[in-house]
Amino acid sequence: MPGMISPPLPSPESGQQGEQTASDALIAAMRALQNALDEHDGALASASGLGRSDWRCLRLLAERGDQSPGSLQRALGLTSGSVTALLDRLEQRGLVTRQRLESDRRALAIVPSEAAIALLETANAPLGEIATRLALRWGEARTCAAEHACVDLARLVEWASQRL
Repeated sequence: MPGMISPPLPSPESGQQGEQTASDALIAAMRALQNALDEHDGALASASGLGRSDWRCLRLLAERGDQSPGSLQRALGLTSGSVTALLDRLEQRGLVTRQRLESDRRALAIVPSEAAIALLETANAPLGEIATRLALRWGEARTCAAEHACVDLARLVEWASQRL
């Protein structure tokens, strides 16, 4: 694509067959992980009696803290009407509250309830237990390397997404 900016990572030397194969394998592994996480997320949403967007919203609130409806709209890629309906559903189930900001009474913050946090923790516990066992088996150095690799790959995907 013309005008493409290079990613914030070193690029491999061109023309080396082994590196191209390794890069293809890495992309395939990333896609496999993305698919597995997406399926897991869908299963958690379904098991919790929530739609996928509702579940993603709760996850975002737990990860990022209180959010405005507009920031949720951007993060979820939904229309303002869809976010309003989503928040109505979550509020009706006691999973979020809409709170006016003291600094600006016109502005709202969407706050996850204790029930929402407990729901997320309970749903994620089995994967957390498996990750703990894996980290113990791998040891600190390999676990740390895997964490750094995941963070680097997440940044790379975010970088690429911003350029679409």
